[in-house]
Amino acid sequence: MPRRFRHNSRVGYHGRVGYRGRTGYRGRVGYHRRNRTSMYSPYSGGYSMDRYGVGRHRPYPWMRDLEEMAASSRRRRERVARQREDSEERRPRSVKEEDKEKREREREKKRKEEERLEKEKKEAEELLEKMKEKERREKEERERLEKERASKRPLSIKDVDMNIPDNCKAHHTDKFELTHLPEDKRELVVRRGQEFSLILKLDQEYDKAKHDLVLHFTTGPNSSPIAGTDITLTVDENGRAPTHPENWHARLIGQNKTDVTVGVSPSCNCFVGEWSLFISAQSKMPDKNVQKEEFECSSDINILLNPWCKDDQVYMKDTNLLEEYVLNDQGAVFQGSSDHIGAKVWNFAQFEEGVLEVCFSLLRKSHGYKVGPHMSNPVTMARAISAIVNSNDDDGVLVGNWSGDYDDGTSPTAWINSSDILLQYSRNKGEAVRYGQCWVFSAVVTTVCRAIGLPCKSVTCFDSAHDTDGSTTIDYVFTRNADGYLKRDRDRTDDSIWNFHVWNEVWMARKDLKNEYDGWQVIDATPQEISDDIFCCGPAPVAAIKTGNCKILYDLPFVFAEVNSDVIRWEYVNKLTWINMGSDTKRTGAKIFSKNPDGKPYTDSLTISRWQKSSPHDVTSDYKFPEGSREERRAVDNAAQASRVFRGKQTPNDVKIEMVEKDGMMVGEDFTIEFRLVNTSQKKREVSSLHLELYSKFYTGEIKSKIFFKPLPGLTLEGKKDKTFSVDVKSKDYLDKIAEQANMEVIISATVAKENNNKDNIVKVDNFRLRRADIEIKMPTSCKKGEELTAHLNFKNHLTVPMTKCVLYLGGAGFEKMEKIPQKDVPAKSDWKLSVKVKAKRVGLEQFSVTFDSQEVPDITGRAEVQVK
Repeated sequence: MPRRFRHNSRVGYHGRVGYRGRTGYRGRVGYHRRNRTSMYSPYSGGYSMDRYGVGRHRPYPWMRDLEEMAASSRRRRERVARQREDSEERRPRSVKEEDKEKREREREKKRKEEERLEKEKKEAEELLEKMKEKERREKEERERLEKERASKRPLSIKDVDMNIPDNCKAHHTDKFELTHLPEDKRELVVRRGQEFSLILKLDQEYDKAKHDLVLHFTTGPNSSPIAGTDITLTVDENGRAPTHPENWHARLIGQNKTDVTVGVSPSCNCFVGEWSLFISAQSKMPDKNVQKEEFECSSDINILLNPWCKDDQVYMKDTNLLEEYVLNDQGAVFQGSSDHIGAKVWNFAQFEEGVLEVCFSLLRKSHGYKVGPHMSNPVTMARAISAIVNSNDDDGVLVGNWSGDYDDGTSPTAWINSSDILLQYSRNKGEAVRYGQCWVFSAVVTTVCRAIGLPCKSVTCFDSAHDTDGSTTIDYVFTRNADGYLKRDRDRTDDSIWNFHVWNEVWMARKDLKNEYDGWQVIDATPQEISDDIFCCGPAPVAAIKTGNCKILYDLPFVFAEVNSDVIRWEYVNKLTWINMGSDTKRTGAKIFSKNPDGKPYTDSLTISRWQKSSPHDVTSDYKFPEGSREERRAVDNAAQASRVFRGKQTPNDVKIEMVEKDGMMVGEDFTIEFRLVNTSQKKREVSSLHLELYSKFYTGEIKSKIFFKPLPGLTLEGKKDKTFSVDVKSKDYLDKIAEQANMEVIISATVAKENNNKDNIVKVDNFRLRRADIEIKMPTSCKKGEELTAHLNFKNHLTVPMTKCVLYLGGAGFEKMEKIPQKDVPAKSDWKLSVKVKAKRVGLEQFSVTFDSQEVPDITGRAEVQVK
């Protein structure tokens, strides 16, 4: 061993353990191994070193101690780690930690579930795609086989889709309830001169080279091509438009596999009514034979007039007006007197279920249930309607009654809905409905015309004359009684002036006349005078009425007299002596009104006084030139040339009677009649035999009762002077004598002495009307379709007696049908109140109306508007 080693191994300072000993600084195992390579040279290649530098054969005992120490330390560390883990497991965890672990577990669970679902979805999609592909191949195979079989059999029609929603919207017929019924009852409504489409459901694809389609339209019994009631059309496969508007035409519009769309254009002058449709499918077979398969449509096709079509005779250039004159089913008719006008709200109801069918039936009935040109030409149609709506000579719709006795029917004032009348007529198999008066006749005519597509409006003429002898003048005859007073001779006075009269105007081109007479034509269904041996009137061109051209068709003299005849007063002395006591050239046709053509329900006041701004549509200027103008006098002279009666000219009077106008007096209240005597000459005049007569009368001019006769003192009128008189009328004088509509007639007459013992008779005849209360209605102004509303009604009884036999009628096109409601008597001078439930049935601005009838005062009305959403 080297010397150096021996020295350092001694016990001493340098030999202490930890310095150079076994475990010392430099005696550590591995130190000398690394730094003293020659120390263990005999063993340098005989064993390997472990982590502590100790060889496997451990040549020294202390090496085993070191290994044991290291192993013991390792075991201790492992034991401490295990204890720490056990301590952690035994330590109680916080709620937050538990929640965190729970969320982590849930997230993991959710993630695995999503992965599972995604895998299943992908597998399902792959499976579905395979199934679709299989179905597609099977379908293609079936279609191939079906096509192959179809080529061996004829084409047939499985069904026909009338395409009702689209067709009706395009033809302005979608308001008809007939087009919204359940599918098995629904029918198509279209207008002539305009194309509509049909979708044919075929059993195979349409092949232009092999197939043809033929449409067969028929209407009426015993149809025939010559009569125009049997039409056969081969579908034009090239899709060309019709060559002429007067020809029917059918064309192929499109094809979608087995669905074929065909467009049909009815002639612009075809018959209106119900048409049946048969379709023939023709196929060229392999053996060159042609086989036919026919299909009959289960529902009719209803064809109307078309005022939107420029080729139709009823075409109206200003199509905005058609919103009122064809499509508006709510409106009003005007009544009363020229100085106090009342509006009666009316539901024309032309779109209600069953109404169109009745209208077509009436057209056929008017010509013996035949279908012919009268159902094509609007002139003959309008004339037929004016005849068939009254029942006088053709079992028509309404019986006229002006007697005041309606116990065996319905009072004319009770009606507020045309459909009630028409459907009752249909249910009773053509038995006439009782009863109607002029506004009821006019309202029903409006309904019939608008239903079939003929533009129409109700027109009210105030102070409307009824000329009975064709003189185109209104003749009032007076005689003197034993006391020297002039008295109206009603036995010799057949002519009359109605407080008001309601007729209709219809729009059309008059191809039978000059173009200047196109436009509005008067027709009148109220039975007054016969024309061509039946009770009908018109169509009379309004333009001809204005100029007095009374020699053209139809009924011009009668209608001219209604609006512009002179009223002549005669003193009858004997058969050969008739004294003309003067005339009134401004009396008749004082005002002529119709509803404003706004296409909306009537929303203006129900009571219109002479001082109010006129809310109705004033059409007076359409009928006559300004009163007293040269043109107006020329028209009167033109009309006189058609007169059959002439009795001479009048002698002018220089003393005149003028009425003092007042606002309408209320029924049941006292009132005063005022008038003036005016001396237009420079000389004084002696007035004698002055008196006033007051009568209650029906609005037709027929007297019901005499209220009183009032003699007045004579007087002297200085030149250019006047004198005013007042006569009081107490309610007790007239209440038990009042007639319907509360119309009154006052007659004032006197004798005026002149120079040379000459005398003039002066007479003034005037009409006025007492005003009735209106029903006030309070109800919501808007609601939803199907919502039930409460309407609160009230009015005041101004009478000094109770109102008896009371009935309330409710109506409105936009509300579910309501029945009449009997009411208790309304005590004198009391308020009547009632609340009723109504339900809205369609969307739009709708009108709710009520009428209260009593024996004492009939036809008390009210109305309200509701916006239904």
